Amino acid sequence: MLSIEMMGKRLYILLALVLASSAFTANAQDLLLSQEIFSRVNKNPAATGNSNDIDIFLHGRIQWLGLDNGPKTSVLNVTNYVEKIKSGFGLSFSYDCFGVAHTSTNAKLAYSFQLDLSERCVLSLGLGSGVNIAGIDYTQNTFDDARDYGSNDYPWEKKMELSPDFDFGVELSNPLWTVGASMTHLLNSETTTFRTGRHIYAYWTSLFPVSDNFSLSPTVSFMYHDRTNVIEVGSLAFYKCLFWGGVSWRPDFHDKMNPSMLVFTLGFEKSRFRFGYSYDLGLGSENLLPKSSHEILLSYGIAKKGKR
Repeated sequence: MLSIEMMGKRLYILLALVLASSAFTANAQDLLLSQEIFSRVNKNPAATGNSNDIDIFLHGRIQWLGLDNGPKTSVLNVTNYVEKIKSGFGLSFSYDCFGVAHTSTNAKLAYSFQLDLSERCVLSLGLGSGVNIAGIDYTQNTFDDARDYGSNDYPWEKKMELSPDFDFGVELSNPLWTVGASMTHLLNSETTTFRTGRHIYAYWTSLFPVSDNFSLSPTVSFMYHDRTNVIEVGSLAFYKCLFWGGVSWRPDFHDKMNPSMLVFTLGFEKSRFRFGYSYDLGLGSENLLPKSSHEILLSYGIAKKGKR
């Protein structure tokens, strides 16, 4: 018969596995980034090639600073527009680390066809196609009791799953505003340990000249995933198209994984190089997570000849 001590250890290991699996599934949603309105390809392939430049966009995020093994995210987007066939082509790569043992890597090719509705209005239809690689590395977990490392009840192995992934989106834009909607992970009806369920996105952003030097850019965005709703409203102020700063707000829908948050953003652009920084401040008494997250944005546009 098993001793009480051995039964306790096995119960502890089983509980650790359940919590690890639950944490991974709860976090298995698309990346929530505060500055992605500058490059939306990883959420909406219809945004591919929305400028004449070859655009290279790099985005990094450290979430809940101060929490050991807190989530870390990185995104790389590269896009190009071909005028002769009125099409945009892009590559989107993202990596998300949920903690000690859980990672998700997503790589997609994006295509958009752009239809000129008028001289100043463009309708874009986009499709993203690629793969998602999700993994759990149980060997990275640690135990308070060193004797548990030799237990046969714990799966000392790495598990990984590769699955196809597809996105679809539309975007309507003119020089002063853009409105878009998309759905990601079309093949997945629900979230599992290794797959992320469908997400629905919608957003609107605009640019209002206030004077010769200043412009305002209000933005509203929405995400829905598996009974989780995330809304963000805010505005950026641009000075001579060189510097910008702003604030946005995500209200709390009683979801502790997506608590109420204020986002402060600063950035500048010069000679087609863009740098941005944002600070997310968690709000609300029910938010038990660390209060701050940080993001860095770097992008560069390679100029091409063209009228676009």
